Amino acid sequence: MNTIKIENIGPIHHLSIPLPDGGGVVVLRGRNGVGKTHALEAVDALISGSGRPPCRDGAAKGRVEGCGVTLTIGRSQRRTGEAEVQSLEGRLDITQLVDPPIQDPEAADARRIKALIQLSGQQATLADFVAQAPAAAGLGPLAADDPVVLAGRIKRALEAEARRHEQQAEKEHIAAEAEQRQAGEWKPEQLAISVEQAQVELTRALSRLAELDRQAQLAAETQWRVLRAQELLNAMRKEAGREPTQIEDELEFVTRDIAQLEKALAAARERRAQLARELREAQERTGRIAELERQLADVVPAVDPAEMASAKQAVAQAQEQYDQAVRVAQSWQHARQADVHRQAARQHEQQAEQLREQAQATDVVLTEMVGRITSRLRVEAGRLVTNTERGTELFSDLSTGEKWRLALEIAVGQVGRGGLLTIPQEAWEGLDPINREEVARMAAEVGVVLITAEPSESSELETVILEGQS
Repeated sequence: MNTIKIENIGPIHHLSIPLPDGGGVVVLRGRNGVGKTHALEAVDALISGSGRPPCRDGAAKGRVEGCGVTLTIGRSQRRTGEAEVQSLEGRLDITQLVDPPIQDPEAADARRIKALIQLSGQQATLADFVAQAPAAAGLGPLAADDPVVLAGRIKRALEAEARRHEQQAEKEHIAAEAEQRQAGEWKPEQLAISVEQAQVELTRALSRLAELDRQAQLAAETQWRVLRAQELLNAMRKEAGREPTQIEDELEFVTRDIAQLEKALAAARERRAQLARELREAQERTGRIAELERQLADVVPAVDPAEMASAKQAVAQAQEQYDQAVRVAQSWQHARQADVHRQAARQHEQQAEQLREQAQATDVVLTEMVGRITSRLRVEAGRLVTNTERGTELFSDLSTGEKWRLALEIAVGQVGRGGLLTIPQEAWEGLDPINREEVARMAAEVGVVLITAEPSESSELETVILEGQS
């Protein structure tokens, strides 16, 4: 059985710590102040080469020797030899896993997760997360040396994108409700006639009404012209003395007699001029009479009041039908737009749900990394959790003893056979007798030596070996 010898360290004058060949737990016992903590510090400094335990008051130098290494402490500290045991030096500080000095629980868990992943020696890249969360591929550069930080950035970016889709979905729902209010209680069967068809019917009815209006107006104007023409015709007929033919015959007779009536030539010429004027006037009257007779012949029939009333009713019905068709078409359009907005809202909600699922998938990547160290812990919603008899619990909510039990299990598994670990006194004190026995049995099965301490009534520092035997 190998031993670690400690001389002149703290209050310790001389102490030999046996190291069981098959592994187990070595407990340093004694009253407060006898040097238990200094002994653990000395073992850590011997194995890791870091730390400086104090010399015993009055001693020129202190010495720690064992496991192929000699540590001399005086005015200067010297370490010689090569450690023949495995340790977690530089890979894991168990106290950081159990109780990191961070008040925020989420930040503390992030430190724990990072410590476990670092212990596994893994490196996380964006590609590792894209495999579980494809949407992360479109997030742009999110590089980080710390896989927990990288997971957090990806998760926050995906959740931000999910919130954007949720907000857009809410806007689409609001727009759909507004369109639905505009649509009212519209039903597809209400669209009995299209707006175009109703427009044609209304145009046809309006055209017929306008035609009848023009006909009625023209009939009134014609009637007035007929009356006026009749009046003029009657007046002209009263004024007319002879017909144009009679005047022409007389003019011809007078003309033949001009040669014979030279004496009456001047009078005849004057008469001829007068007759010529009368002829022109008679011809003008005849033309005017003919025009008036043509106007009398071109009479526009009056519009039947019943037909006019029917046309107006047709226009009213066509207008009502058109207005209804427009209202129904508008309701249908609003209902259709409401469906479009609802469909868009569903798509945004589905995308938001997928993004949130992928945001949670970052926990899967971290869990896989932690799983290479221990199957007892996993990551959920960025927190470190474990299963207990009470159900799923946050690691941070476990009792101190439960946390140390898990941490020691991880440490023992990582240091492996031939390894040596020190356990703070407060950690060992936090374990109940059953867990102490399990830790000792586990150390013996793996072949690891654990050195710890606990108070006792003894005034001398002594060692007790727990080899985990049932």
